[in-house]
Amino acid sequence: MTTDYILTVFITIFTVVDPLGLIPVFIPIAENFNKKDRKRLIFMSFLIATIIASIFLLLGKKLFGYLGIEFNAIYIVGGILLFLIGLDMIYARPRRSKSSPEEKEDAIDEEDYKEVAVFPLAIPMLAGPGTIATLIMFSSKHHTTANLVIVFLAMLFAFLSAVVAMLFSDKVLKVLGRTGINVLDRVVGLILCSLAIQFIINAIVSIIRGI
Repeated sequence: MTTDYILTVFITIFTVVDPLGLIPVFIPIAENFNKKDRKRLIFMSFLIATIIASIFLLLGKKLFGYLGIEFNAIYIVGGILLFLIGLDMIYARPRRSKSSPEEKEDAIDEEDYKEVAVFPLAIPMLAGPGTIATLIMFSSKHHTTANLVIVFLAMLFAFLSAVVAMLFSDKVLKVLGRTGINVLDRVVGLILCSLAIQFIINAIVSIIRGI
């Protein structure tokens, strides 16, 4: 594993989780809770998301292997999904891998922070389909413990960044504004689309070489 690969893992997972992009969604939810419950909400969602994502990280490759799905197929599907997520970020559309407007409304009306921590914060805002697909994609690339550790650390870094973003969401929004966050989201989306296309190209080249 090269330094470039490690950087790609960290950048891709961080981009998919998109900590800054969570802020506009999190603030309306957070307004329904006091400061104490808000912190509990954030840390509980982090814990739940980490557990769920770790399960897919460890067992996802075995599941796809059991179904007879090859690594290149995982990379192509993962690339397509990441490309769609990137497009949503570029055009500032509601994220298909996150939650729908109806689901967000249900979450805002929920009074119990424990239930809101599970949905929509842990699932799908942190450990959504995009995150899970990315974890499985990278964990399938190298069948080594070192690779699993790298992917896990990248996931942990992205989730902790999201925790920090949510804890200081009011301040970040005040400094950057919604326009600033949208601009950053579009830049990140462009990077994600580029990475996604590269993943698909790499998989196709690998398939051609194997013929």
